[in-house]
Amino acid sequence: MKFLFLSAHAFLPTTRKTSVHFISRGLADDGHEVKTISVGYSYLTRFKKKQLYLELAAQQKNRFVTTAPRYESAAYLPLLHPFSSGQTAVNAAMAPFFALYGSLIPGFMSEAIREAEVVLIESGTAIVFFNAIRRINPNAKIIYFARDRLDTVGASKYLQRLERATIPLFDRIVVPSSAMASTLRDARGVDVIPQGVDKTGFDAATVSPYPEGSVNAITVGNMLFDKAAVSAMARAAPTVKFHLFGSGIPNDFPENVRLYGERPFADVIPYIKFADFGIAPYRLTQREFYLAESSLKLLQYSYCSLPILAPDMLKEIRENIVGYSQTSERDWAGKVTGAATMRHDDEWKNGILTWAEVSSRLEQAVAR
Repeated sequence: MKFLFLSAHAFLPTTRKTSVHFISRGLADDGHEVKTISVGYSYLTRFKKKQLYLELAAQQKNRFVTTAPRYESAAYLPLLHPFSSGQTAVNAAMAPFFALYGSLIPGFMSEAIREAEVVLIESGTAIVFFNAIRRINPNAKIIYFARDRLDTVGASKYLQRLERATIPLFDRIVVPSSAMASTLRDARGVDVIPQGVDKTGFDAATVSPYPEGSVNAITVGNMLFDKAAVSAMARAAPTVKFHLFGSGIPNDFPENVRLYGERPFADVIPYIKFADFGIAPYRLTQREFYLAESSLKLLQYSYCSLPILAPDMLKEIRENIVGYSQTSERDWAGKVTGAATMRHDDEWKNGILTWAEVSSRLEQAVAR
């Protein structure tokens, strides 16, 4: 079967890996032909993420590159692209630009759409291409590959309205949590497929990157990042080293905090596996509770038998979570000590899927 993924993520060896990377590769490993197109980038990206733009432009600009057997990736890089902003006026001005962007399909992208049997649109900017995909290839199954709530990730009101209008038109919708599924009442069919873990990569890591005898905490990713909480943890435990991976994280932390930026996932694996505990410093409300099921870092920490320091609204979800109050925590030192000294239990990894198992469940959903 021929699959096409439209995603706002870059598919490069140097960029971080998310579920869309692992699942699309899993489908190719199963014998399917898979293509990915990165959208939501343009020459404007050069001004905010110069290195990323240069890599995309050099390797995948408006063309497909084979990166593995049966696996090709491209990046749509026009001169300009629409984007979501924290400013209401800017978002309002962007609305017609989103519509125009979704209707002007370059040749390499049109050809890939015509050839595809299944097109998966990841939540976010990619949803603007729905109508064009249906027009170009009315026989393709179009799956909404919903990873996050758009209001949670700060998508523009235009994209949020477009998502609500388009939800009933998808052939199926795939979500990583039952909490997200419960909000999609107008959908034709919704499949809840949990996230997975790269067990092979974690199992192969045998060398710790940390100095012997040191105590180390790790967090990966910048989504809903609570800088105040991490700063409070670090100040309360000056002998603990805090390792932060992810782009866009502020750098004004206490001296025992080290920032690594965005790194290839293979480089991050040993830092996770050999940490004393993980941190999930989300700024959460009930709206973001779906992260309790869908958060990749919670699964990765648990597979490595790590205790997790996280907001207390998540503490009933997993046995390895040490909860803290997001608004009135008074014992940060005690919370950090509790996570650092908790016994690591291999039972915490029970029930976690491999990405191959996740890909297999997606195949079954497509077949339905």
